[in-house]
Amino acid sequence: MKKVMEHYGDSILTIVVLLALGAIILSALSAGGYVDLAFKDALTGFFGDMSAIGSTP
Repeated sequence: MKKVMEHYGDSILTIVVLLALGAIILSALSAGGYVDLAFKDALTGFFGDMSAIGSTP
């Protein structure tokens, strides 16, 4: 086991870190995640403001 960890330890650590980062990114971008909600709020606010500008006489 010691030889395996000496030889492949850095590669194993890299794979674990990349999998953890992928899980964090997927949870952030999933439906109902904070990125999704912020994007929807930004679009709703933008189009609400634009339609308010068009309705002023």
